[in-house]
This record gives sequence, C-alpha cells and structure tokens, in this order.
Amino acid sequence: MVSLGVLDAVEEAGTHGAPGGVLYAAMQTQGATLQQYQSVMATMVNPGYLMLDGDCYHSTEKTPELKKKLTNLLTALAS
Repeated sequence: MVSLGVLDAVEEAGTHGAPGGVLYAAMQTQGATLQQYQSVMATMVNPGYLMLDGDCYHSTEKTPELKKKLTNLLTALAS
C-alpha cells in the first residue's frame, strides 16, 4: 500500500515530480524510518519504475506496470 501511495503522489505531481523530502515526511508520519523510506524508494527506482532527478521522483513508462501489479496483489490479498 505504501508503494501504491508513492506512485499516486508521483503521478499527481506531474512533470515537476514529487519531492523526496515530502514523500519521506508523509511516510515518516506513518512510522517509517529513513532507512525504510530509502529501501522502498530504491525498490522502485532501481528497476526503472520511478526515476530520481535531483530530489524529485518522476514516473516512467514502467510506472503503470508496477501500479497494475501492486493493485492486483492487493486485490488478491483482500479476497
């Protein structure tokens, strides 16, 4: 669910991208540590699902693929 929330935030940010500090602050309010935040973001950036430019995260052509996978997984878990 966290990754899906990040993807939604990045998509909402549009061409300017979602600032990493804002994403971290949102995750921190839910109890995430800096190491957890960095781990979550790395799992989306390393395979190319998101792109980091400076301090802002941007969608890539692979973002919808991950969003679909996560949505399907959450749907299956809820059943």
